[in-house]
Amino acid sequence: MGALRSHAMTDTAKPRRVRLVDLENPFIESLEGMTELLLVRHGEQHIWANMPMGEVVDAPLSELGREQARVVGERLATAAIDAVHCSPLSRARVTAGEIARHHGLEPVVHEGLREIEQFQKAPQHLGVIDHYGTERFVELMREQNRTGLDSIWPDAEDVPAFRRRVTGAIAEIAEANRGKRVVVACHAGVINHFLSETLSSSVDQVFPLHHTSITTARVDGDRRVVLSVNDFAHVHAVQTSRNDLNG
Repeated sequence: MGALRSHAMTDTAKPRRVRLVDLENPFIESLEGMTELLLVRHGEQHIWANMPMGEVVDAPLSELGREQARVVGERLATAAIDAVHCSPLSRARVTAGEIARHHGLEPVVHEGLREIEQFQKAPQHLGVIDHYGTERFVELMREQNRTGLDSIWPDAEDVPAFRRRVTGAIAEIAEANRGKRVVVACHAGVINHFLSETLSSSVDQVFPLHHTSITTARVDGDRRVVLSVNDFAHVHAVQTSRNDLNG
């Protein structure tokens, strides 16, 4: 996908430091004054239908997920990467490690990149189906897909607070890495809330992001532009079908 839309907070008294996208040369090499973010969703996690809700939060990578992490690492091995940041959850940390090792980097863990917890207020020892029942769980999933809103989950953490946490974390990473290209290995919810904020969308889940897909954005202070979304060409070498639990 091409450049989508930028979000800007204009201030006539503040001189523009740099254009985010050079329209005469969209493949400009210099990142002076800006940060390029490669937002990478983690590999597929190992989950099952009636998994205890307390275990869903930090589910590990599946066998396929480890392969997806390996190939996205290889995909980015020849790119100029200055830093790798990641969520503290294991599926994101392992994915980040597969990318970072090609560049002699150590992933920097950032608590603000944790995924939204859909079952945060539910009894953590109960299975998902035990708590909601099959019909209600399917109904909630369909409603989220239809509306694109995370608030349909009755036991979810506070959604506006999650949005503030995510956008604050990404802004902090961008500010600390001006002039650099940075990988941020995190989660579909994290990336989608960043996209929603940047694109001024009315929904939380803007795009169905594939595991280890790459979404590219550039940030210059308050100004943000999305260059591409959901690039997962690299997984074709290891994946031929999709697990419906891991859409």
